[in-house]
Amino acid sequence: MCALVRIGFQGKASDARVIKELLSPWNISFAGPEQADIVIVYDCEEVIDDKALIVPHDRSDFYDLLRKQKLRLERSFHEPIQVAVSQQTALTIWPENLYNYEGPAASTAKENSSTELTLNHELSLLKVDVVKEYRRIVNPILDGKSSTLYRLLTSLPIRYDIAPKKMRDLVMRGKRDEKNFNYCDKLPLDALRFMVAKAVERLSGKKLARRAWKGKNTCYIVTHDVDTKQGLARAASIKKLEERYDVESAWYVPTKHYSLDSGTIKDLANHGEVGVHGAQHSGNLTSLPGQKLLQLLCEAKQSLQKISGSPVKGFRSPLLQHKSTILEQLKKADYMYDTSVPTWEPKHPQTMSPFGIGTVFPTLFNGLVEIPVSTVQDHQLLYVLGLTAKETVKRWLSFMTMIKEIGGCSVLLSHPEYRLFDLGNTSAYEDFLNHVTSDSQGLLATPSQLVEVWKHDAPLNPGSSAVCVR
Repeated sequence: MCALVRIGFQGKASDARVIKELLSPWNISFAGPEQADIVIVYDCEEVIDDKALIVPHDRSDFYDLLRKQKLRLERSFHEPIQVAVSQQTALTIWPENLYNYEGPAASTAKENSSTELTLNHELSLLKVDVVKEYRRIVNPILDGKSSTLYRLLTSLPIRYDIAPKKMRDLVMRGKRDEKNFNYCDKLPLDALRFMVAKAVERLSGKKLARRAWKGKNTCYIVTHDVDTKQGLARAASIKKLEERYDVESAWYVPTKHYSLDSGTIKDLANHGEVGVHGAQHSGNLTSLPGQKLLQLLCEAKQSLQKISGSPVKGFRSPLLQHKSTILEQLKKADYMYDTSVPTWEPKHPQTMSPFGIGTVFPTLFNGLVEIPVSTVQDHQLLYVLGLTAKETVKRWLSFMTMIKEIGGCSVLLSHPEYRLFDLGNTSAYEDFLNHVTSDSQGLLATPSQLVEVWKHDAPLNPGSSAVCVR
């Protein structure tokens, strides 16, 4: 039976935020050490008592603690770990360091002296520095370098899409062996989440309760990027098809790339939502100065709100560009969320290599909710891997089955102008709509609705004042 587990923390405030983010998919509360069921300790000179779950780090006093407990540490490098999340699913992570502890298993009973701590290394010690690993995964995503080819093409005075689409698709073509990738190997951030959660459960003796999606096991979000005028012309018929299934979807449109028909934009916003997809569908957002980027984001939001007659709350970068400066300016421009970071892609345009954030849960970056594109967008499957429309939908359904298994959120990204919506191909898309609408355990939501649900179901007392930081 699931129970509400109270979590304390000893260490720096910045590290506490990492732990809270890792545990965000579970319904927990944060408390001071005296009231907590478990106190997670990281990079801290003092360890309180037998309720401590210790995260390894490179401080010398951590090794002193192990020696006092007659524990020997062996550190190995680049060794994969399988983290079981259910009977059917295990996630893979390749940590920078894997810590293996050897020595006599000690009792978890307190010693006579309150300053002494007796460790049961099977329960009290993690094998991975999850704080360091979190940053090792996330930092390259938020501030990673773009490929030389990407920087060259997006710095030209002409738009990158002047080149014929067939030529662009040829440049993006992936390797044949990438077609059969195992998605469970692409979620290292979620592997860290379950690693910490399972350690908390073992030490506390309580099973953590998953945060529910309004009582559902998973969440489905249907989104479209309308890159061209041809795509906007097709959007109206796709919207009507979705409405037959009572699916509310999100449509991201560039505000200055082509002329926007106000009637169509209003129809897309009705029983759904519209969001900003840049201004000119440019690939240079990551290189813009902060003030210029802020001005662009504000103007695009105001323009789309005026055309649609509805509030605009979300943003998706053209080409799924991402950088911490974009998130910072989105927050200043009063956007509710961003959905530009892929969970994983075989060949991401910005890096020209496999790339992704490795999570299927909403994540908080710089005070802004990031909703990862979790089911691998249609462009990657159709044009990078060369799948057919039916194969693409089949792959989506397999992704969603796995995502549901771990309680995450399936975010679908498709483009109206792509072959999935060519005449005669829409039956494959209807198979997808049939699947998500017939799942009684799945919540169908727009991105802005998801943010409200996620905030409503947020872990109790998440503020730093509830975390013991020393």
